[in-house]
Amino acid sequence: MKKRLYIWIAVELLVVLVLPAPAVKKKVDVYILGGQSNMQGIAKIKNLPAGYAKTKAIPHAFFWNGSAFEPFVPGKTKTSARVGEFGPELGFALAMATADRPVYLIKYHASGQPLHHGWNGNRWVGGDPVPGHRNFYPGEKPGDGNQGSLYAKMRERFRAGIGALEDQGHTPVVRGFLWMQGEQDSKNEVSATAYATSLKRLHRRIAEDLDLEEPIPMVFGQVLPHEPPLARFTHRDKIRNQMAAADAASGRPEAIDRVKMVSTDGFGMLPDTVHYNAAGQLRLGQEFAGAIKQLCARE
Repeated sequence: MKKRLYIWIAVELLVVLVLPAPAVKKKVDVYILGGQSNMQGIAKIKNLPAGYAKTKAIPHAFFWNGSAFEPFVPGKTKTSARVGEFGPELGFALAMATADRPVYLIKYHASGQPLHHGWNGNRWVGGDPVPGHRNFYPGEKPGDGNQGSLYAKMRERFRAGIGALEDQGHTPVVRGFLWMQGEQDSKNEVSATAYATSLKRLHRRIAEDLDLEEPIPMVFGQVLPHEPPLARFTHRDKIRNQMAAADAASGRPEAIDRVKMVSTDGFGMLPDTVHYNAAGQLRLGQEFAGAIKQLCARE
């Protein structure tokens, strides 16, 4: 009897020692980022203000590279179209990532591209929504065949990153949507004056397509702050007005619940007066972080 008891104890100890411990499942904070050239970012890591690490990993920050989440190392991690350039993700990660709340970033960008369905790339065609146009138009409902090709690609990139975390046994929680876009839509009166409506649709549809149960906190930057505006942005004032109206705190009919606009007035810009320089992009990301924290204060 004792011999059998000893054998049983030995087997139990062997199981404990040999079998790996079950993976710890935990909630992880995910932030999705989308938009055009100022979301892509053409600011240079080498031009960051003094005091900011240019080659060391940002602690507790991870960036989706299309295959896996890698540690976010400025100057090494490709977060823009080219290594060594960056968008608002840098300042955002620096402001948000902590040991008890790591951040997982998934970003999609398409330089110079529109949101309104009337655009096909950089060509205004107007009319009703139709299939196959190159834009971020999300359609009116899941599976809408008139969805823009850029929106479909952005949605799939977000899904892929979220799915990878689920495959690892985590519970990804999408804490916020960062959006930086609008220059192209400012070039036509219809798309400029309908921007708040377009933004409200995007806000609703991305939540539906990612199976989120409630409206996602969303922050976006107000475009084209430079005075005087460049001539090609023919309806720049109209789109800036629409953006201000879309802010949940605006008190206007266009206001969107859980959406906050970040003013970019005074941000550092490159000589083209359209794209933010290193200091400007850093500040944009930091302002995005501050806005998200305000929207998520109750969580």
